Amino acid sequence: MAQKGHLLGGGSYIAQGLQQFALAVIDLDAAAPRAELIAIPFLAHGIAIDPGDPARAVLFEKKGPGACLVDLRARGAQALVRPIETAATRRFYGHGAFSADGALLYATESLVDRDFAGALVVRDAQTFAELGALPTYGAAPHDCQLIDEGRTMVVANGGGSIDGGAPPAVCYIDLQSERLLERVELASPRFNTGHLTVTTAGDLAVVSAPRDGLPNPNQQLGAVSLRPRGGTLTTVQRPEAVVQRMLGETLSVLVNEQDRVALATHPLGNCVSLWRLDDAQLLGTLELAGPRGIALSLDRAWYLVSHLAGRSVRVTAFSTTTHAPVGFHVDPSFISGSHVMIHAL
Repeated sequence: MAQKGHLLGGGSYIAQGLQQFALAVIDLDAAAPRAELIAIPFLAHGIAIDPGDPARAVLFEKKGPGACLVDLRARGAQALVRPIETAATRRFYGHGAFSADGALLYATESLVDRDFAGALVVRDAQTFAELGALPTYGAAPHDCQLIDEGRTMVVANGGGSIDGGAPPAVCYIDLQSERLLERVELASPRFNTGHLTVTTAGDLAVVSAPRDGLPNPNQQLGAVSLRPRGGTLTTVQRPEAVVQRMLGETLSVLVNEQDRVALATHPLGNCVSLWRLDDAQLLGTLELAGPRGIALSLDRAWYLVSHLAGRSVRVTAFSTTTHAPVGFHVDPSFISGSHVMIHAL
């Protein structure tokens, strides 16, 4: 029987009057799936899995000093293996990736004393000793993804303020030469480049928040931009009724490569939008309160979305064929952070 996998996501909750942080691990194939929690000292944003050991996961804080290694098979105090530190002049920006051979760990970081100039910091994947840093060719680097069998890193540089700061851009960087291979900018300066995904075929999907410096950011629009391989980057503008719901940050992005469908979550718009990757046409919406993270089950049958449900946070499953709820949810999920991911643990 096809497996759906383990769903991972960071979150915070209140216990005994105190704020707690945890990584939630949900076995979707269990008889009664529930969130098992690994206590950590910060709100986890992105997660990187060691390709040589599916139980080794590194968690990153967004815009802060926090990063750590956890053992996904352990529980209790043993699950938090060790913290990972960075220099006092830098801060983690939420994402990272192991090299294809598992020998190195890359992390997007920013130089606080240099207008948040981007650095792709390289560490030994076992000791986490810092080995060096590459430029990200932009400011405030956030999401990143290895492609080309580990030879190229794609980085979303969020950019500086709209009032003269560094422009947002998605940059393709050759890791061996440290050379900039390609720079992709959005047509409008009002959006940053936040989260991204690059398919195995080379298609690019980018989601955006309003650019820093714009007033009342939660009343400004975010964006979804798509570029099929060999094509041009298109920021969706129709239908207006859906685009106008992209208030604040368009948060998480997923591409179902088999169906060539891109999905994006809009927490303030209370929906997930679905787009045809090849021509950026709307396929529909999933209606949910405050959706944040989205992932595709291992068997490709479900979309899993983390979202608000009253005073709780829930994970709900939708069919990848009909886009309708399948009657599966985990509540409470404890996943109040920005992302969820599926993992073959």
